[in-house]
Amino acid sequence: MKTSAIENKREKWHTNGLTFYYQAGKLCQCRSKRPRLRNGKKKDGTPLQPSPEQIKARKVFKNIIALKHYYFKQIKDLPIWDLAPGEAGQTRLSKFHKVNSEACDERGVANYAAFKFSIGQLFRPVNVRATRKGWEITMIWENRENRKLSLPSDWLRVGYFYGSYPFSPRLLPDVVAKREDCQATFSIPNPGLEISEPIHLYLFFSRQDRIAFSTSYHVQL
Repeated sequence: MKTSAIENKREKWHTNGLTFYYQAGKLCQCRSKRPRLRNGKKKDGTPLQPSPEQIKARKVFKNIIALKHYYFKQIKDLPIWDLAPGEAGQTRLSKFHKVNSEACDERGVANYAAFKFSIGQLFRPVNVRATRKGWEITMIWENRENRKLSLPSDWLRVGYFYGSYPFSPRLLPDVVAKREDCQATFSIPNPGLEISEPIHLYLFFSRQDRIAFSTSYHVQL
């Protein structure tokens, strides 16, 4: 039987009073239980030195935590992750972490296509086409028939990243359009970057009462 890449990794290591470990393929951390590990020292009193891999893993973990808190400030009025499916006892932060940790590295989001700005059961936009003129974006999509998970009145919301800021997800404050409109034109705020700055957009639908959401659809322009 072949050994998976996850199984080849160290199951657990300790540094700076924290214990790092992999669970279901995800990097996790907790406060070390043994006093010498909390103090970050070996039995002879010399400091515990983390390996380069451990230093990188710690940096990734810290950046995901920072990204999570920035993200949740952006969507403070949208209970996307409170409603998202998860395991018993999971918080919205832990759900977000589990879904998006594989899309991140020590620089922030590294795989934008894998990142989920929103997750949910509503139908996503279909056959999306996008054009850009400066900071103005025009989106066109197809509308599915009127069904329980694709109401014409569903709101279209847009999250986005500037390519130069992979640790700062943002949300346009206003509803962009309704599902039945099949098109929308909107502007991304100009942060003073070059006009050639890449933009990563995440389109998702929301019920007007905010009790259901769709998984986001990624577009790069």
